[in-house]
Amino acid sequence: MNQNEKEIMKHLRQGKKLNISAIARELSLPISTVADKLKRIEEKYVTKRSSLLDYKSLGYTAHHIVAIKASPHQKSEVLDFLKQQKCVNSVYHTNSSFSFLIEVVCRDSFQFINWVEQLKSKFSVELQPFQILKVEERERFMPE
Repeated sequence: MNQNEKEIMKHLRQGKKLNISAIARELSLPISTVADKLKRIEEKYVTKRSSLLDYKSLGYTAHHIVAIKASPHQKSEVLDFLKQQKCVNSVYHTNSSFSFLIEVVCRDSFQFINWVEQLKSKFSVELQPFQILKVEERERFMPE
């Protein structure tokens, strides 16, 4: 990836609507070049373009990261269950003693506790929840 492509990617990572003309002016490049480079970057490096939501402003005050330890014979079933849950925003496999790390977003703590109880009633899992009080930084990594 050359320096111009890195600069275009920085604009993508800001999460704002892209103004190709403004980026072209900033980089002193033709608009068509920026558009071509943007298309190439999106095809090669971008898996999904989406907006980051402010959960609290939407009325969702219970935001948690939960480490889940499932037995080897239940991992597949637990994963299928997690993927079907509307409150589960992200699911990651881990290389630790825990099987999954998930992000859960609920309206309130009561809804979160009910969801945890539902998970525990279906599966014999160990959970380690962490409530997110404030997001300081999110989606800021940029390759060098």
